[in-house]
Amino acid sequence: MRLIERTDTLCTKNFRDKNKNLWKYIPSKQAGDKKITPQDIAGDTGYRAKKSPIGLLEGAGETNKKKKMDVLHFRTQLGYSQKEAGYIPCEDEAGELRYVRVIRRSLVKILLPIIILLALMGGGLWWYLSQQGTPDLDESSIAYQMPDGMKNEDPSQIMMPGFGTITMDAGGTTVHAALANPEGNPCYFKYQISLSDTGEQVYESGWIAPGMAVTEWDISEELPEGEYPIYILVQTASLENYEEGMNRGAANATLVVR
Repeated sequence: MRLIERTDTLCTKNFRDKNKNLWKYIPSKQAGDKKITPQDIAGDTGYRAKKSPIGLLEGAGETNKKKKMDVLHFRTQLGYSQKEAGYIPCEDEAGELRYVRVIRRSLVKILLPIIILLALMGGGLWWYLSQQGTPDLDESSIAYQMPDGMKNEDPSQIMMPGFGTITMDAGGTTVHAALANPEGNPCYFKYQISLSDTGEQVYESGWIAPGMAVTEWDISEELPEGEYPIYILVQTASLENYEEGMNRGAANATLVVR
């Protein structure tokens, strides 16, 4: 098949073939009025083909020297990274108007997976870094104000709450008592509560941020009515780096089951 290049006022773009010849073509966005159908397309150019060319497109070069370009098979379905750039007007041996479709790589489609991958990697890195400075906070902790609005006014010190008697109902394991981290403290708190007589740990909280408290918690076993001496250990972790421990606190108290 032999095709001859034709001129068209809508040809505002240039396609450079492998021999560095320039071919003017109609951009796809401007080809709508032409109503170009697949039947009008003689073949394609702009992609690498394993099959032999189906024709030859000829035209006049810049110095009236003839230029030639292979015409490839028309692709009914483009590859993922390909797009229709436009159409080179030409005529076939019968003098009928035909077009050679120009196929180019879609930069957006090429970069999109890379952008998505980078976004996922960036999000994962952000999540990882954000987790490095934050411990697993106790999900049951709530905002809490100490009695009389007391709070730590000296960030170089750690304020520990006091404990005396803690009561709970018999026949269950739920305790209603505030395990608080006073507002203004420079650290997270973690409570560990043990029975003084046996050393058995009956409760451990998650990390509690300053100004928060766990006000309802469950011990590990149901206890008969009575009074039980308990040992309350408060672990601490720096707000800047929770893996860095600070001064611990401890208190003796009594758990009354009634």
